[in-house]
Amino acid sequence: MKALVLHKPGEIKLEEVADPAPDKGWVRIKVKRVGICGTDKAFYKGTYVPPKLPLIPGHEIAGIVDEAPGMEHLEGMKVTTEINVNCEKCWYCKHGMPTHCPYRETIGITIDGGMAEYVLTKPHLLHSIEGLSWGEGAFVEPLAAVVEMLEMQPLKPSDRVAILGIGTIGLLSAQLIRLITPNVVAIAREDSPKRKIAEKFVDVITVKEAREYAKSKTPEGQGFDYVVEATGSPNALNLALELVRPRGVIAAKSTHGAQVSFDYTLMVVKEVRIIGSRCGPFEKAIDLIRSGMIKVKPLITSTFKLDDGVEAFKKSFNREEIKVQLTP
Repeated sequence: MKALVLHKPGEIKLEEVADPAPDKGWVRIKVKRVGICGTDKAFYKGTYVPPKLPLIPGHEIAGIVDEAPGMEHLEGMKVTTEINVNCEKCWYCKHGMPTHCPYRETIGITIDGGMAEYVLTKPHLLHSIEGLSWGEGAFVEPLAAVVEMLEMQPLKPSDRVAILGIGTIGLLSAQLIRLITPNVVAIAREDSPKRKIAEKFVDVITVKEAREYAKSKTPEGQGFDYVVEATGSPNALNLALELVRPRGVIAAKSTHGAQVSFDYTLMVVKEVRIIGSRCGPFEKAIDLIRSGMIKVKPLITSTFKLDDGVEAFKKSFNREEIKVQLTP
């Protein structure tokens, strides 16, 4: 099969590799669409080095089950897959935390992923995406991660929320948060080419305007109740810490792989909670897309054939791009 293979940071190649053959207990998906995620870009840049190289990246996957030994009833299903292949036996798996299984493998991160014609997964990780387009199906994984953020740290309808960044996670967060509270703004540079798309979903303001908002429109001018850090930049946590109120929440959503320095003392003095989250409930994400409550098609800014995957990776770093997807 054809696959994009990352050999080292900055070196990704389209290659012919062996078709993956599913052993008993595994199924094979014929990939129809796969997204380029911030984690994939961090692998490419070298700020986040995957445990295994060479690696076929890609974990935002939509496709058709084409081979399922002993589970032929699954064949032909239009699916997406969760990415953490857990053991199903350990303490974490038995206590509802399979994404923290210490024996897990992660599709596209520790084992080969979906930037290929085929990818292997476990049957219990499959979810039907009937009724969704391929592009929408490849958005289930990132949206589920945003749902997880709000399940770990719920919002109140009165909360004032600032979202740092208007990329994929920022704009998914904006749409989901607006279902709970109208008091939400996104923060981006004035010259951001993504603004026109972002303004369809949320009011977009500059950092200067966010500081003025915090002083004039929050209780005692102390800041936002909840700040989502989704910039993909290691420098943004300090801004989030500045804008959040005492005893407020920062939801950390960037996976850039870089070490971060921030004002630790200010975090302690303000008694701020910094909440990390990832890998959430797929069925809730599917329902949100299927119902039209969350719109993901406008966030797909470019689609490339797998043959042009090297070019796609390079383009994904352009400022105007939100989500670049590949079609094997």
